Amino acid sequence: MEQIVGSPFEWLKFNKEGALTSPSQVDAIRTLVTAQGVTDLVVISHGWKNDEADARRLYEMLWKNVVAALATRGAGSIVLVGIEWPAKAFETDFDTASLHVQKSGGTLSASPPAGVPRRDFTDAELRVAIDEFDKYLEGDGQAVVAAAKSILVGGALDPIKAAALFAASSRLLDVSAAADTEIQEDTKPLGAAEPHQRLLALARPPALKAQPGLGAAQSLRSVVGEVFAGPRAAIARFLNQLTYFEMKSRAGVVGRRLGTDVLPKLSIPAYVRLHLVGHSFGARLVTAAASALPNAVPLYSLTLLQGAFSHNAMAVLVRPGQPGAFANVVGRPTGPIVMTHTHNDEACTFWYAIASRLSRDMAKAIGDKDDAFGSMGANGAQKLNPEMLAQDVSDQNFRPVAGKVNRFLADSYVVKTDTLGAHNNVTNPTVGRLVASVLDTPAA
Repeated sequence: MEQIVGSPFEWLKFNKEGALTSPSQVDAIRTLVTAQGVTDLVVISHGWKNDEADARRLYEMLWKNVVAALATRGAGSIVLVGIEWPAKAFETDFDTASLHVQKSGGTLSASPPAGVPRRDFTDAELRVAIDEFDKYLEGDGQAVVAAAKSILVGGALDPIKAAALFAASSRLLDVSAAADTEIQEDTKPLGAAEPHQRLLALARPPALKAQPGLGAAQSLRSVVGEVFAGPRAAIARFLNQLTYFEMKSRAGVVGRRLGTDVLPKLSIPAYVRLHLVGHSFGARLVTAAASALPNAVPLYSLTLLQGAFSHNAMAVLVRPGQPGAFANVVGRPTGPIVMTHTHNDEACTFWYAIASRLSRDMAKAIGDKDDAFGSMGANGAQKLNPEMLAQDVSDQNFRPVAGKVNRFLADSYVVKTDTLGAHNNVTNPTVGRLVASVLDTPAA
C-alpha cells in the first residue's frame, strides 16, 4: 500500500472524457476506506498545466503541512486520493512581460511603456503555436487548426477566413458548453458579428482597467520585455483563449463523472467523512463533483484553493432567472465550504478575467468582485444569501464554520516567492493549517 506522510494513498486517473483509465482504482480505494480505523477520505485535484509528476509534488507538499497541523485525528486514519486528469501545459503567458500599472489612478495596462520593443510572432513561432494547440486538444480541434493555418493572406488577416475560424471555434465550444451554464455564458460573444474585427482586437496586448489598488496588491511594476503585436499574435492569443475554455470544460466533465460515477461506487461508510479539495481548475473540478454527487452520498467539506472559475458559480442568481452553475453546492456539505482568495494571485485576478472575455470587452473594471468575469481565487464566492456566509477572515485564525461558505482572504500567505507565483503557492504551512482546520471542524 502506498502512503503519503503516513496516510494511505491511491490515484484516480481520468481521461479527457471523464472516464477512469483503470476501473481497478475504485476497488483499491473501496478497500482502503472500509479498513478499520479510517475516519476520513480526502479527494484532491490539481489544476491546469499539471502532469502526474506535478500533481504528485502538489499532493505531497500540501499533505505534509496538513498532517503537521492536524489536531483531532492522525494521518493513518485519513485516506488520501489524488486525482490526475489531462490538463496539459500550453503557452498562455506571452503577454505577462507587458503587464504594468500606470501611475495615473492605478490603472492596469498591457500597453507597454515607451521604449519597450514590439514585434509580431514570426511565421515559425506561429506554426509552433498552432501545432501545440493541435496536440493540446488531441485532434478535437482539427477544423480550428486548418482555419488558423489558412487565415493569413499576404501577411494580413483575411475577413472571410476569420469568419471560418470563428465558426470552427464555435462548433468546438458548443460541445464544451452543452452541459455547462458557466461556459455557455462566457462563450456567447464568440458567435457575435464581425469576427475579423474581433481578431484585429487581439493583435494588440490587452489594455484594460482595474479598480484603484488592484494593481498595487500585485506589486506590479513597469517591466522591460518584448510585447507581441500583429496579426500572427492575434491568432496565437485566440488559440490561447480556446485552450482555456477547453480546460475549463474538461475540469467540469471530469468533475461531473467523479460525482456521478466514481464516488458513489466507493461504498464510503457512513462514519467516514468525505472531503473534496481542489486547486485552480481543480477547484472547479471538485465543485462540479459536489454539484453532481447524489444525495445518498454524504459530503462533509469542500475546499477551494485559489479556484480558477467564476466567483458567481455558487450565486443564488447571477441575473434574473439564472442561478450560478453550481448554486446547488451551497448548503450541500454538512461541514464547511472553504475558499482562499487574494488579488496577489495574478492568474485568477487578471488572466482568468482576460481569458473569459472572448468578446474582448475591456471597458469595465477587470478582476474585482464587481467584474462579471471575476474568479473565486481573486474574490471568493459572490451573490450568495448572507445567511449562508461566514465572516470573511483576513487573518490566520482558521476556524471554519460548518454549514456555511467560509471565505479566507489570503493576502498574507498566498504570495509570490522567488520560485513560485502566488497562484501556485498553496502548499505552504499556512495553507496546510487551513486545510487541517477544515478536517478538524466539528459538524454543525
